[in-house]
Amino acid sequence: MLVVDKRKGDQMPVHEVIPTPSVGLNRALGGGLNSGATHLFWGTPSVGKTTMCFRIIAEAQKMGYRPVIVDSESSYNDEYAKKCGINIDDVVIVQSTVVEDIMKNIITYLSDDKEKHIFLFDSLSNIVKEEFYDKPESGKAMGLSARSQGYFLQKLVNYLHKERNIMLFVAHQTVDLSGMYAITKAKMGNTVHHNMSNIVKLFLSMSKAEMEREGNNMITSQKATWTVEKTKQCPTIGSTGYYYVLPQLGQIDTKRELIDIAIEMDIIQRKGAWYTYKESRWNGLSSIELSTKEVNELEKAIKA
Repeated sequence: MLVVDKRKGDQMPVHEVIPTPSVGLNRALGGGLNSGATHLFWGTPSVGKTTMCFRIIAEAQKMGYRPVIVDSESSYNDEYAKKCGINIDDVVIVQSTVVEDIMKNIITYLSDDKEKHIFLFDSLSNIVKEEFYDKPESGKAMGLSARSQGYFLQKLVNYLHKERNIMLFVAHQTVDLSGMYAITKAKMGNTVHHNMSNIVKLFLSMSKAEMEREGNNMITSQKATWTVEKTKQCPTIGSTGYYYVLPQLGQIDTKRELIDIAIEMDIIQRKGAWYTYKESRWNGLSSIELSTKEVNELEKAIKA
């Protein structure tokens, strides 16, 4: 609960901005994700939803946030988390699918008024109320999954604080076949949608032209498209862009995305097969090599 009495000189808490690993998504959201808010990522399987969240957590750790990861899929892996830049020696991991058990074990971190925390719920789609397991017939209850998520979110939102925490959620994709055409949707109810500050959809391209493989056929790079479906941060609903996921490295190719955006904005100028930036000139997109100074300059130009 927060009470701000302006007559007594009270000031509203000020949010921080935690950058995502995507240059374009940061640009659309005004720098990144606001603290004291809820952020949902959903989309096609293997698009890198967890990788995206792990990278955000790594950035948040640098800003003093302690990660609390609710792993309802029992898929957390120390090695991969470390590869994504997370300091695995300062992480709290809770593995459960039961709303009541999760709340009981994270309430201390939610209500902490001294230390900052970043929460990841991966995935929200697996979390249900205890009644699902207590009564055999409860698993067939109409709308139990949506009601469980709504109940869970309502409890979590009560603990949001702009200066002390931030919450990330992953949701599975589902397909609505009720109409003439198949429509992809996030597996969540209306209450969840209402309580999210940002909803970002991620789509993984399976086109051979938009992926790279090693000699053993293992994918090393794959194009992912993002769309801002909802946001309370900036008037950018419907904004879209793309980046390249490097699945073996647990990374997003930030430099490649930076170059693509700079070309789109005509900061790096293209004439035929030639690309020019100030005194630098390259023949072919793949030959572009940027110095650290040039990368910093492009980042500032794009943000401006």
